[in-house]
Amino acid sequence: MVNDKQNLHDKEKKDSFDIGSRSIIGSKNRSRFELLAKNKDESILFKPFFYVGFSLFLIICSVFIFFYVVTYVIPPMKQAIKVGEITYSRGDVVRFIRFNQRMSEDLGVDFEIGNSVFEALKTILEGELAYQVAPRYGISVSNERLDKQIEILMGYIDNAEGVEGSKEHKKNIEESYRQFLNKTSLSDYEYREYVKRTIFREELRSIVSRDVSRIQPHVNVYEIIFETPDLSLVNAIEKQITLGNNIEEISLEFSEDKGVLRTNGNLGWFPKGINQELDRIFFGLNEDGSRTLPIGQLSKQPYYKNEEQVYAFYYVSDYLEAREVTDKNFDLLTNVEFDQFINSFTDEYNLWMDIDSDIYNWINSKVLSASNSEFMKDGETISESEGLQTYPN
Repeated sequence: MVNDKQNLHDKEKKDSFDIGSRSIIGSKNRSRFELLAKNKDESILFKPFFYVGFSLFLIICSVFIFFYVVTYVIPPMKQAIKVGEITYSRGDVVRFIRFNQRMSEDLGVDFEIGNSVFEALKTILEGELAYQVAPRYGISVSNERLDKQIEILMGYIDNAEGVEGSKEHKKNIEESYRQFLNKTSLSDYEYREYVKRTIFREELRSIVSRDVSRIQPHVNVYEIIFETPDLSLVNAIEKQITLGNNIEEISLEFSEDKGVLRTNGNLGWFPKGINQELDRIFFGLNEDGSRTLPIGQLSKQPYYKNEEQVYAFYYVSDYLEAREVTDKNFDLLTNVEFDQFINSFTDEYNLWMDIDSDIYNWINSKVLSASNSEFMKDGETISESEGLQTYPN
């Protein structure tokens, strides 16, 4: 009996050992410790592949991030204008063009995007400079005047209605202004600062215009246009002029200008000072004091009009030493004088404006992109301008 109990106890111990043994022995008679060691060795073996794959993933992500930053983040932040310590980015220029575009469209005025880039850069620079030099010229702008200018830009004019009418008028302005800011993505502060500097610019320009004389030398000019100069036609024109034929009839016969039927080739009285190149043709003198282009003769060399891509020959029919300038030409003369005035501050205020074909195209593309997305939403279309205008007709 004792032996039976002993045998049973030994059997239970053996069964317990077998159970424990099975718990630490894996497949193929390997213990759990051996399997853990094997898995550890295999994980070390595959770690290089993991690191290589993860490194490639990081490189690809870095490349995408780099191109995104270079394409979309950095360009808008790049400096486009500098006046003293103040700088404006390309993004600022795009916003400036956009709000001018929106105002023009709201007022029903055509807006030429192609013309706007250089003009926007120039206007921002001149406005900032005018703002900085305003104290020395006694220029100031009150909040009331700023509010009034914004109302005018929004297309609102004072009315003579009663109190209720005035409240409704003010409410309409506020609502239009709110919608305008939403469309242009400008804050109230940004827009008011833009408009404020525009007022300072106009005030400074008005001061400069006081030094422009209303009396200037003038020539009465005729223009004959050719898309491609033809020497035989030029000789034929000169022959007819020598014979004393009427210059208007000659212009009608030979000029390829689309507007010649309306103008007979006559540009009217042209004052000195609007265009330096044309000044050399119309008012230039030879060493002996004689006129470079004698009255009653055709210019010898064609003048290339870049914006129209045509060639012009000029004929001066008359010259006056002193003649009153028309309002249109006075405005052009003031522009020339104002440009020279602004340039006189270049060194003092370290004036700098960055514009080349790449920047021009980038700004234009951003404005067009914003316009297209907006007009697609409204079901409208736009057309792109053909380029900068450099010579006013």
